[in-house]
Amino acid sequence: MGTHLAWAFGSAIFLYLSFFFQPLLLGSWSEMVPFGIFAHLDWTSAFSIRYGNLYYNPFDELSIAFLYGSALLFAMHGATILAVSRLGGEREIEQITDRGTASERSAIFWRWTMGWNATMESIHRWAWWFAVLVTLTGGVGILLTGTAVDTWCLWAVKHGVAPEYPARNIRTARKSTPRPSRVV
Repeated sequence: MGTHLAWAFGSAIFLYLSFFFQPLLLGSWSEMVPFGIFAHLDWTSAFSIRYGNLYYNPFDELSIAFLYGSALLFAMHGATILAVSRLGGEREIEQITDRGTASERSAIFWRWTMGWNATMESIHRWAWWFAVLVTLTGGVGILLTGTAVDTWCLWAVKHGVAPEYPARNIRTARKSTPRPSRVV
């Protein structure tokens, strides 16, 4: 094994510690994430409302894209291995060094469906990067929230991500004109 496992674990620890350092940077422990499923969900909603909708946070957007992307890559990889298992595709380690029929067929499948060739080694590298970038971009987004950016909605409007709404909604009063009655 290489150091890739340590880097992936380090990225997850970075995300966990970002929830600890963000309240420290703001100087308020009330910003700290509570433990527990429902308390965490409540905190997430309140945190998003307090800082102007986290969906406008580009790092949150990247984190979600990498999360869905890694789930898609892992699902496609698992389905590909199941499809070529009768040809020895489940023996991936051997297939990486000794290219065989299962490896070639799965590479052709990926080239035809995705437009790029994925080998049994490269798909693991892609999935690793996507999984590591989920936690890395999420941690950066949490650390920027409240410290560098006060409200993500105004940040998005300033940078052209969100539309700018008028300062106030002016309604023009229509003169009410009597409608002609319908004769049946």
